[in-house]
Amino acid sequence: MSQNLFFLLKVIISGVLIALVSTMAKHSPRWAALLTALPMMTFLSLIWIYLENRDLALLETYTRDVLLWVLPSLLFFVAAIYLFKWRVPFLLTMGISTVALGIGVWVFQKLHLLHG
Repeated sequence: MSQNLFFLLKVIISGVLIALVSTMAKHSPRWAALLTALPMMTFLSLIWIYLENRDLALLETYTRDVLLWVLPSLLFFVAAIYLFKWRVPFLLTMGISTVALGIGVWVFQKLHLLHG
């Protein structure tokens, strides 16, 4: 399979899964959240990386780095939960939550917990 065709296949499969989850969220937010909380993006990325490279050392590094990035990203979700609860407008909530994520990343980098 050519690289261009493989790329297109990855885009289609990944896009369809994201669209399915966002559609499901309208009717079953809890189940959509479960599918999102499963490391779907990581799971798909691991499959694509493996199929392209079959490099287990790369997969190990990638998986460890994803785990490390999850920690500061939790600040985004905590901020968003409370801001939505307090009925802060959507764009403002997204902006403030992204700033919280940025602060978490900055702190983790200063503590040398994140590389790159």
